Amino acid sequence: MRHRPLATVLALAGLAAAATGCGSPEHRDVHPEALLDAAAARPVTSGQAEIHLRVQVEGVSALSTPLTLDLEGPYVSGHGLRIPSFDWKLTASAVSFPVEGRVASTGDDVYLSVYGDNYYVGMDTVGALNTRLREAGDRGTLAGVHPRTWFGRAHYEGEEHAGGVDCARIAAPLRGDAIARDLSGLVTDAGLTETPQVSGTGTACVGFDDKVIHELTIEAEIVVPAADRERLGGATGAHVSLAVENSDVGEPQRISKPGGGGYRPIRDLLLTLQDFGVPIP
Repeated sequence: MRHRPLATVLALAGLAAAATGCGSPEHRDVHPEALLDAAAARPVTSGQAEIHLRVQVEGVSALSTPLTLDLEGPYVSGHGLRIPSFDWKLTASAVSFPVEGRVASTGDDVYLSVYGDNYYVGMDTVGALNTRLREAGDRGTLAGVHPRTWFGRAHYEGEEHAGGVDCARIAAPLRGDAIARDLSGLVTDAGLTETPQVSGTGTACVGFDDKVIHELTIEAEIVVPAADRERLGGATGAHVSLAVENSDVGEPQRISKPGGGGYRPIRDLLLTLQDFGVPIP
């Protein structure tokens, strides 16, 4: 992912102003809250995605090194009727064990291929999730989950270029209370007694013309309630870094599941991860 430093943006803006005799940039009227509202109403329907996730777990000696996950490839929205379709190259690392493979979704099932071994989530499991999506009827958002409310008062940080377009860089603090409220159902489903505390910041790069989020970064601190730490292998919290870039937004994408056959249930992989010391709730 490419990031243009804010200092460079300001310097270029100053040169442009001096050359044209104009004292303000082209996109001078930016209302960050309104722009985030517009972006929330315009989810990405298709495109090429790059996703980078880094999690540093605290309190678990076996997880002293960060867990990382990188995904890259095409994406197509399920439009609220089913989960998205995607076909992503996967690179990950857990307990210093590197993993390379591919993860794909047809909207009806999810497939994972790592080092030649193929797994599937199962159409029953994915079908149940698709039913929840359809019942929600909220632009593909799970019932009761509204990510726009997770961000507090926003402010404009300048113009950037991400995902192939010029965009406004907007930053906002994370609202832990809103996140806790929306994720309470998922916490219960996971067998936890309390919702972890979340704090941090989020930054979005919203296209000036299409009002779509072309880049999103999250830096979050998570504190696990004492009552659930034993269940999570002693984890007291985690620092999470997430970066997402969307390019070729709106263009057709080709989606296919990994080839090779011989698919096994995903629980076989989860048992393998447990053998390597990765705590699975």
